[in-house]
Amino acid sequence: MSVAALLAAALSATIVGVRPAIAQQTQAVSPELEAEYDAAFQDMLQKPSDLDTLFKFATIASKTGDLEGAISALERMLLVDPDLPRVRLELGVLYYRLGSFEVARSYFEVTLKSASLTPDVKARAEQFLAESDKRLTRSRFTGEIFAGMRYQSNANLGPPTSSVRLFGQTANLNQTALGTADWGAVTSGFLRHIYDLGQNNPAQLETQLSGYLNRQFQIQAANVSILDLTSGPRFKAFNGIFEDVTLKPFGTVGYIWVNDVPYYGSFGSGLEVGTLLSDKLRNTTNVVWRRQMYQNTWYIPTNNQFTGVEYSANSTFQYALNEAVMLYANGNLQRYQTDSTPWQNYMLYGIGGGMSFSFTDPLFKSQLPWSISLFGNVQWWYYDQPDAVVDPTVTRQQIDTILNVTLSIPFDQRTMFTVSGGRFVRSSDIPNYAFTNNSALIGVTWRF
Repeated sequence: MSVAALLAAALSATIVGVRPAIAQQTQAVSPELEAEYDAAFQDMLQKPSDLDTLFKFATIASKTGDLEGAISALERMLLVDPDLPRVRLELGVLYYRLGSFEVARSYFEVTLKSASLTPDVKARAEQFLAESDKRLTRSRFTGEIFAGMRYQSNANLGPPTSSVRLFGQTANLNQTALGTADWGAVTSGFLRHIYDLGQNNPAQLETQLSGYLNRQFQIQAANVSILDLTSGPRFKAFNGIFEDVTLKPFGTVGYIWVNDVPYYGSFGSGLEVGTLLSDKLRNTTNVVWRRQMYQNTWYIPTNNQFTGVEYSANSTFQYALNEAVMLYANGNLQRYQTDSTPWQNYMLYGIGGGMSFSFTDPLFKSQLPWSISLFGNVQWWYYDQPDAVVDPTVTRQQIDTILNVTLSIPFDQRTMFTVSGGRFVRSSDIPNYAFTNNSALIGVTWRF
């Protein structure tokens, strides 16, 4: 089993799902929706006191991103009939989306005092009230936990055949080292703390602890545990020059265990840049430097040969094609240099992309949309020189192809059921490192 490959698979495994309904997203307005908006606006001008007409316009205006227009229509409804708790709730949601959390809070409080309150409106108002209170607090915590089960056709990422290279000659692996199928339990999540630096200062200090844990039922050597902590201030930059650019310099520390044995610890620093390029297009770019310190153990007696420095850059573009479809494109670079073993040095190039499609709940007819996400990534690895122990005449090159499809079904605003399937194929000019792993994952995500 390749420990590096096992770790790469764990680090590349992500749970893709829909964002909470309370999160504001960049919207792209289709010509059909624009025409619908214009027609609803004209209807409202002709029937300014008709509640159904006002609510229809408010709904369409909210979809197009005209939150102020939607607010105006809903407030006019309350002038016609003050006892409309659902309308007050929607007003609070709109003010929440605008960032006016104090105003939003007042609407949620009045909604909860209504005598004609329905259970669904009450539950939603209570949730948004709690979220508004968090936003009005300078120090707040958020987080996410995923727990599930995963099947892998090659859990230890072993080669498909026993024929490998050793000192440039053909050698045969023990059968136990070949790729083996297994089930396992998977848990991942993060805890994020945000501290606003001042009422008149949009900057905030963000600290996040992330974790990943898998426990195989049979192949204990494929157990992986990861902890990573990052912290740094996020603030807006270039005000008056660009509409929306945020910078976050950060420090990071982490530790990884494989087979329940320490594998390496790391520390480093980086910079995250977020840019709103247009109403439909957003970019997030990270550059990171990490010092990785490997220690020798009974499991890997020569593990310290991998100690070195990693330089990496990653850039992701997110494009809102329309209300339901989000497109993604990604590029990444990575350079790893060891302290004393140049045959372990490599350069990695990667590109990827995908899409996320949301649609109306087809089974339970809830107001929460389901989503399907498709993602793919290809990575090219180029090592600096041959490894004499494996083959002194061949400089290692390999290609990773990673594919994933995910169906996300929300139970409520915080809880989501996820079903995912993936394929990880590594081809290499040295058979020792080639493998194929097909996987299926099922689990539940809870946000708080």
